[in-house]
Amino acid sequence: MTKQITSAFGEAQYPHLNKPDTEFSAEGIYQVKLKVTKEEAQEDIKAIQNIINEQLLIEGKKTPNKTDAFQRAPLPYKELEDGTIQFHFKSKFKPSCVDHKLASLADSNIWGGSILRVNYKPVGYNVAGTGLGCTLRMTGVQVKKLVEGSLGTQGFTEVEPEVNQEIV
Repeated sequence: MTKQITSAFGEAQYPHLNKPDTEFSAEGIYQVKLKVTKEEAQEDIKAIQNIINEQLLIEGKKTPNKTDAFQRAPLPYKELEDGTIQFHFKSKFKPSCVDHKLASLADSNIWGGSILRVNYKPVGYNVAGTGLGCTLRMTGVQVKKLVEGSLGTQGFTEVEPEVNQEIV
């Protein structure tokens, strides 16, 4: 059983923490992409590589003649053009969300740009169509800086309507 890890603080991108994302799954998935500096990401990257290596050993014992031939799944992180690392955390279950003082944010609408860190468990897998890899199962979120909003007015202000006048 993998132990729980706490990520570094980073900027939330496309968070679905209070309401699941149902775009590709009817039951929905809670997820967030977390943008972290390359230096602060190294510990998480190392943990992911360790899980992948463990999974290779497990699969290698099942099929000893195939260790070099395992298809590799995409990594749960990528390096962005600006040199930062973007991790992808997800869960089928709603994560507990707390603020910097550990007060619940269950009723808050956490938006992209929020600064947060994630508790997660890295889990190895080997699926025929995808390959061998690691997923980051999110269990909780702590928000240091909350960016919150609603769809509301979408940033528009009230204006006078333009009325067509008939030409006589």
